[in-house]
This record gives sequence, structure tokens and C-alpha cells, in this order.
Amino acid sequence: MSQSKYKQPISASADKHRDLVPRTGLGSGAIFVESAGKFLGTYGKILVPVILLLIVAVFTYYFVSNISGESNKKLRMQIDEAAHADKPDALKDKFETVLADVEKDGDDDLLAYAHFRWCIRAAELTTRPYQLDQLEKTTALLAAYLEKFGETKGLEGQAAKVKAIHGQLADDLKFMKDNAAKLPFTKDTKADKPAVKSAAAPANPIVVFVTSKGNLRFELFEDGAANAVKNMVSLVEEGYFDRTDFDALEFANKFNPSPDFRYATVIKAGTEGRPKGVKLEKPTGKEKDEKADVVPKKNSYTIDYEGDNSREFQAGTIAFSRDPDETSRARAEFFVVVEPSPALRTRFAPLGKLAATGDELAAQLEIVKRLDQATIYYAYVEQKREGSDYRPRVYYDGWPVPTVKRDEPPKPLRFGELPLEMNDKENPLVVIELESGDVLIELAEDVTPNTVKNFISLIEEKFFNKDCSFYRVEGTGQGVVAIERAGAGARIVQGGRASNYQHDYTIKNEAVDNSRYDEARFRNRRGTIAMARTNDLHSASTEFFVNLKDFPQWDKKSSPYCVFGRVLEGLNLLEDVKANDKIVSVKVIRKRTGEYLPEVKYKDKGAYEKKKKVDPPKDEEKK
Repeated sequence: MSQSKYKQPISASADKHRDLVPRTGLGSGAIFVESAGKFLGTYGKILVPVILLLIVAVFTYYFVSNISGESNKKLRMQIDEAAHADKPDALKDKFETVLADVEKDGDDDLLAYAHFRWCIRAAELTTRPYQLDQLEKTTALLAAYLEKFGETKGLEGQAAKVKAIHGQLADDLKFMKDNAAKLPFTKDTKADKPAVKSAAAPANPIVVFVTSKGNLRFELFEDGAANAVKNMVSLVEEGYFDRTDFDALEFANKFNPSPDFRYATVIKAGTEGRPKGVKLEKPTGKEKDEKADVVPKKNSYTIDYEGDNSREFQAGTIAFSRDPDETSRARAEFFVVVEPSPALRTRFAPLGKLAATGDELAAQLEIVKRLDQATIYYAYVEQKREGSDYRPRVYYDGWPVPTVKRDEPPKPLRFGELPLEMNDKENPLVVIELESGDVLIELAEDVTPNTVKNFISLIEEKFFNKDCSFYRVEGTGQGVVAIERAGAGARIVQGGRASNYQHDYTIKNEAVDNSRYDEARFRNRRGTIAMARTNDLHSASTEFFVNLKDFPQWDKKSSPYCVFGRVLEGLNLLEDVKANDKIVSVKVIRKRTGEYLPEVKYKDKGAYEKKKKVDPPKDEEKK
């Protein structure tokens, strides 16, 4: 038997690798190995050093880059730290030091960044009111940046910001230099107020504010806001605004509307002033840079808020702000409009405007734009209207009724301590005495005469003085914001249900078919007092309520609740009232001559008749 081919021994050649590779199917790999071996044998001595050099170069690059990055990071930290300087001289010293290190480093981007941070911080430290030398240095620094980096690619954003700031400050610098000769006074100059001129009607009063930015002349609208104009004139005459500042800039736009000045820009003054009698004298010695003779003081009285609603707000308009504690009043704070907005009409009314036209008006408006932080050196009355008495009717703090402005405020007292005043020209005033204080209410006798007569008759009968309370409190919250945030629904306190004896009559609802009520636009708004009733429109009798928020649902034509007065003082006390808090007493402190007996309908009769007079309880007669 012949030997199987599978049993034949494998024969190996002299070159075992060459023999093995074909047998395993790796012929192409053998060729590569052979070629590589020949190449290395020929060029190995040259390639090895080259490869080693490449490896060293790569490691060197990464090492140097890491060191450079750490150096760059360190310099950036130094730049950012230098930008935290809080004084111009310290800022200059720090940046001169860090710039020397940056220039040694040779990084142009870092150099631009350092100059940019210096410029921005220098502009931030150039605060109002501007000092001429400081403003000159800052504008020069900004100009130097623009000259060096203004056209550099990649720095367009930084350059645009610096350019915008430079434009504004350069404009202010030019304004200061142009107006320096027009300001023959400084904060140390004694006020030299000229004599007041007199002009026949319809000429309006003119007041002048002498400021660190220039003089501003305002014509006041006496025909449209008589009492408010009298208030401004009297404040100027007594020197209230002398040595004070335009100290509050209110700015708002469509992206961030402020509640009071939405979409408008205004500048305020007069929050605090100089109390009457403080002389305006030049400070001396160490006090020369201080307002040594100024004692800041809040004005001691308010007036009913007033302005000329026939006028529109425009740049240069002047108006009183509303008192934050009682928004229906104004005190002494006023504002000048820089950029007007129609929205101002929803809350304010113009008091006056710049008394200038043409080029003079343009120059005055340039001053207005720069009033933020400007000093009012003094103010004076340039012109008054012949025959006008410029003493306003005011509400002194702690004094319950409006009165003609006095040289000295009256001493504070509780409203109920006032004696009864008979006055046919003014509305009646009543006082609700609570344990926490007195609430003063004005009654609208000309608009709702029968309702007022009913209320006063109940007071004179001492109806509310015994076992009477605010038995119903609806809604929550103290203060306008908290009350509004509390949600929908009414917010009232209601009283007038006495247990000592009851009344068996009702009165007509004077919110119905009353042209005077409609013309006066009486509504159930915050601070108003109205009569409570059942579903029957004409069922009111003795119960009343005070609105602590606007509630238009009670003004529906089909079922209105009759408003017959408003709270003048003490609305905050009513906000704190809790259910069943006692009414200590109710008192009339002003009324008109004549009998206060309303037309009423008794339950056992079908027609209205004059109310029967009720004598007060005997134990009340002596009080």
C-alpha cells in the first residue's frame, strides 16, 4: 500500500520564514516586513534622531504653552483685581503697574483687555456731580483706547462700548466748559435773590432754580392748578429747596416699566429740604465742602394732589410727585420730565413748564438732561400774578383739617378734640374715634345731601357711641400692595349696627337717578365711605362701610352702593381693624348751618317724610 499524501512529512527550506508565510497565506505582509527591514537598515541612523527631535519639540511646545497659559491667566487675574479699585488715583496706579507686566508678556489681546477694563472702571468712578479735571482725564483715557484699538479686528464689541461712553462723557465735558462762564456762583456763594416782579393776569408765576448745571425758569399753571402753584411758590419763597439736590433719577422703558413713571424718564427733587428759618450762609474752614448749614427735613404738611389736566407732559414739564403715605396728596417732592410718556397722565398732572422758546428752550433742555445729582444752589420767585395770595390750603401732619399755611405748624392733636366749626363753604367733617386713633372723613353734601344729613343726624343722636362696632371685615391685607395681592373680592370694614336702639326707616339711594353723582364720577374706590343696604336699592338706614380697595362691582348701574364721602386721614387705622373692633365714638367737627334731618320712609308709612328728631340718650348728653 502506498503512503497517503497526508502522512508525508513537511519539508522546510533554508529560510523558514519565506517558507512559512506562503503556507499561511500572508504573502503581502512578508513583502512589507522585507521592505521595512531594508529601509531601516539603510536610513535608520538618520531617522531615529529626527523622530527624537520631533518628540522633544512636541513636549517643549506643550510645556511652553502651559507656562504661557498660566502666565496669561495670572495677568488676567491681576487686571481684574486692578479693576476693583474704588478711587480714580488708585485705579491709575494699579493699571500702570499691571500694564507694564502685560507689555513684557507681549500678548496684544491681553493688552487690549487691560486697557478696556481700565476705561470701563474709570467711567464708573466718574460720578455725578462731575468734577471738571476728573472728567477730562476719563475722556482722554477713553479717547486713547479708541485711537489704539478702535479699528482692531475681533475687538468690535469692546470698541463700541467704549465709543458710546466716550461720546456721552465728551458731550458732558463740552457742556461743562461751555457753561462754566454762565455760572457766576458756586455752592459756597451766598444766595442773592432778586426782587419779585408783579404781572397782571393772565400772566403766570415764574420760579427760577439756580443749579450747578445752569438756571432753569419754570412758568407755573396758576389757572389750572391754583393751590399746587401756591404751594410751589411758598416753598421757593421760604428757601425750602436751597442747597438741596436733584437726587433721584427714575427711568423706565417698555421692557422694565416702573409703576409710576412707565416709559418715561424724570428727575426728582424736594424729598427733603431746608426747614424755614435756616439761613443760607457760606460754610467755612473744614466745613467748606459740606452742606454745613442744611438740616434735611421732610415738609411738615401735604396738599390735595393737583395739576393742570388740560396740559400735556413734554420734555421740561414740572409736576408734583404723590406722597407715598397718602397718594391723593402731594408734599414738596417734584419731578422734571426728561423723556415724556403718555402714561404719566394716568397718575400725575402738569404743574408748569420751562419758560423758554427756540434756542433758549433747547439750551434749557440740555440742562434738564444733566440734572441727575445736580445741586440746587438756591431758588427764587421771579414773577407773581397781581392780586393772588400765595398761601396754600394745607394738611399739617397731626392736624385734622385743611387750613391756610402758617408760619408755624399747629401743635398735633387728635381730630376729635377739635371744637365744632360752622362753615357753609366747605364740606362737613366727621371723626370716627377708634382705640388706635382717629379717622377723619369728609362728607360730600353737595352731591349726596340726603345721605349726609342722615349720617350726621345719627351722629348727633349719639347712635354710634354705644355698643357699636365694625362688625364685618371682608378681605385681607394692609397697604395698597398687600391688599391688591390678596386677590379678587372686596376689602371693606363695615359698621353702624347698634344694639342700644334700632331705627325703623330707610332712605333713598342717591347713586340712582342723580345727575350730580354721575357728574362727580363718584365710585366705590379705595378710601371712600358708602351706605350698606339689602338687595332693595333704597333700603339703607344706619349701616355704612369704608372701601379699602377699588371695587367697581358695586358701581353697576342696576345696583349701585351710594358713596357719600372719603377718608382724609386714618385709612391705615381702618386697614388694621378686626371684626367686632369697637367704635369708641363718632363726632361732627365741621358742618353747615341748618338742620340735618333727612327725608326718610318709615316702615309703617308709604311716603317719604322728614325724619323725626331723636334726642340722644341721657347718659350721653353730658359728654
